[in-house]
Amino acid sequence: MTRIALLSDVHGDITALQAVINNLKKENIKESWYLGDLLMPGPGTNELFEMLESVNTTVLLRGNWDNFLFEDVSKLTERDLQDPVTPYILMLMKYTLNKTEDKYLNRLKKAPIYKEIALNGSKILLTHNTKEKNFGHELLPYQKQAHFDDLFDDLDYDLVVYGHTHHQIMRTSSKDQLVINPGSIGQPYTEWHKFRPDRRAQYAIIDIDQYGYADIEFKKVSFDVNHELELAKQMNLPYIELYKKIFTEGIAYTHNQPELKKYMDKHDYKSQAMKFYRQLMNLD
Repeated sequence: MTRIALLSDVHGDITALQAVINNLKKENIKESWYLGDLLMPGPGTNELFEMLESVNTTVLLRGNWDNFLFEDVSKLTERDLQDPVTPYILMLMKYTLNKTEDKYLNRLKKAPIYKEIALNGSKILLTHNTKEKNFGHELLPYQKQAHFDDLFDDLDYDLVVYGHTHHQIMRTSSKDQLVINPGSIGQPYTEWHKFRPDRRAQYAIIDIDQYGYADIEFKKVSFDVNHELELAKQMNLPYIELYKKIFTEGIAYTHNQPELKKYMDKHDYKSQAMKFYRQLMNLD
């Protein structure tokens, strides 16, 4: 039997990941599998990679937020540059690229969006979202069964483990193959308002034996939100007000243009972002 930690969607939250790592040290795990979205919009960079290394992370997938760091900004249109979402992403890119060591950026850039593993007789697919793309909403827990069947792509996977949706999930395909999502360490999400105040970091542990699995544990770990926000302040994280709202309101404002514009104007982020954009385009 092999005991594996399933980790995903830290989104730059140093304190949440540290709490999970501390919790994992009490568990007799052999290795950890990380399912993507390690960086942004939180303040964490190099220390996140170091923490994952401390729990023998043998799989590192690249999530859709990780993709932002490596996108070709020359594809941005004039309309994109006028959208308050663009300065938000550019400022987070600037912060993260300036702080993250090249060895970690290169590792993340080369990371796949899915990986197939054979373990103890089971054929396992690890993916951030699907094998074809690491973005999209088709695998939210209330979506159609057909989307979850598509994960298996008519292949004989026994188990698919995915991240991205920030929900802890255990369900099956129509053929009774197992589907697991360990949830989000840094940004758990729910549509149900009563559950939104629960900001505990989420992860899972699975024991894989010759029959498929012997046990699955979904974990929730408390951490000091105020400490995380103080770190973000000390590290000069841009759009820190919106980072705080993730904890106080349980939702992100990534595509909320009026809210993004309010803080963009308050801190003059647009001019800073455009300067960074020009540097990336070698225009300055």
